[in-house]
Amino acid sequence: MDREIELKFLIPPEAAVLALAQLHGEGAVRQLDATYFDTPDHALRKAGFGLRVRDGEGGRKQTLKSASAGGVFSRGEWEEKIAGPGPDRDALARTPAAAMLAGEALAPVFTTRVERTVRMVRVGEALIEAALDRGEFSADGRRAPVCELELELKSGDPGALFDLARQLSRNVPLRLSLISKAERGYGLAAGVDTPAPRRQAATLEPRATVAEALQALGQAGLTHLCAGLEALRERPEPDAVHQARVATRRLRALLKTFKPLTQDEAAQRLDVELDWLAGEFDAARDLDVFVEEVWEKQAAGATFTGRDAFERGLKAAHANAYLRMEAALESPRARDVLLEAAAWLEAGAWTRDPALKALRDSSAAAYAAEVLDHRRQQVKKRAKHFADLDAPARHKLRLKGKTLRYAAEDLVVLFPDHPKRAELFIEASKAVQDILGQLNDRSVREALVETAAHGDAILARDAARVVLANDEGELLKTAGKALDDLLDAKPFW
Repeated sequence: MDREIELKFLIPPEAAVLALAQLHGEGAVRQLDATYFDTPDHALRKAGFGLRVRDGEGGRKQTLKSASAGGVFSRGEWEEKIAGPGPDRDALARTPAAAMLAGEALAPVFTTRVERTVRMVRVGEALIEAALDRGEFSADGRRAPVCELELELKSGDPGALFDLARQLSRNVPLRLSLISKAERGYGLAAGVDTPAPRRQAATLEPRATVAEALQALGQAGLTHLCAGLEALRERPEPDAVHQARVATRRLRALLKTFKPLTQDEAAQRLDVELDWLAGEFDAARDLDVFVEEVWEKQAAGATFTGRDAFERGLKAAHANAYLRMEAALESPRARDVLLEAAAWLEAGAWTRDPALKALRDSSAAAYAAEVLDHRRQQVKKRAKHFADLDAPARHKLRLKGKTLRYAAEDLVVLFPDHPKRAELFIEASKAVQDILGQLNDRSVREALVETAAHGDAILARDAARVVLANDEGELLKTAGKALDDLLDAKPFW
């Protein structure tokens, strides 16, 4: 098996020539036609593999790729020349996919026709293969275009890979993508609109080191964010907004979970940029929730003077929030967030600082237990006098509770011995986040009413009577009970 370290970017087709003009080195152009195979129930895909048979320069080759081989942008790859045109069972028997296939039939799922332009680029002492793929996917008569740039480190320091990407991104709108051709092809073959992507659990062993845990969890988080932003670009709708914002906040929370490793300047700058990106989703998400849960439910059929004017103002505010969010997504700043997150996870100062070596190599489970204890104590301290907290203090408690929940969900894979305790603890932490979120929504909704009323105090007052339920007392009572349940829940670590 060979270990790849590569970056992949989606680029607009019209920018392809510009990208090539900046890649100086020996090159070639190849036509690569491939067919991807799987079992009838897509067992390979479910296990994180992609199997293709490709015709191109050098003959026909069969390649099995895994999702990860230990690094943030590493993948396992098993490749052999075959006679074809279908998969070679003997070659597959020498790969990790052999056991799961167990003689099952393999059939074509989709095909790719791609022209690949390759440049071998020197960056200092490093050698990088840059490959620009232009072509299309096809499955059951459906087609989708391909325009991707892959940068693969052949030798040298991984940091050079990111230096080249930064240089290119100054003139070419590169969008980092952690979605493989196989995943995109399966989506086309399904022929249905897929929901906004949810975060997938990281592949992490209980004996993992702190460094392995950070990279695995970082990869899962960055994959979620990249996929979420692409889904949002393709289909701006409430669930996609929610998933993109959650992915951004979870990645930022991960930096807090591994705080001793995130003290360098690049990590601090990344935290600021993730905070900015999450903030660009806030207005759209708040208005999505307000429209769906309040205006279209609680206020449905209610009448008050100026209702039509208020609704027009609400729609205008909603549209403006989406326009702001979409402009942010297309900005160089948003693209840079993804690239710098990738650079820090794979080649940041934390990966090589001698002063951090002992921590990097220490037990992730032991470190996680300390983190979870600390986060739990923070919530306990703030919850002690919950009844006396004002709205800003409750919001701070909510943020502490959210950080605890995300840490618990991320690190639970390190503690397989108490699955029921883990389930109950995470459910309790989610309940706290939800109810404190409802309390925070009350403050947010007051501001939204003012925005939709466009400064008309009377209209804002009349609308507030309809859309702001007088339920704070009941919410506070429920929140107190949820906090008690969380603090009573047995730790699973």
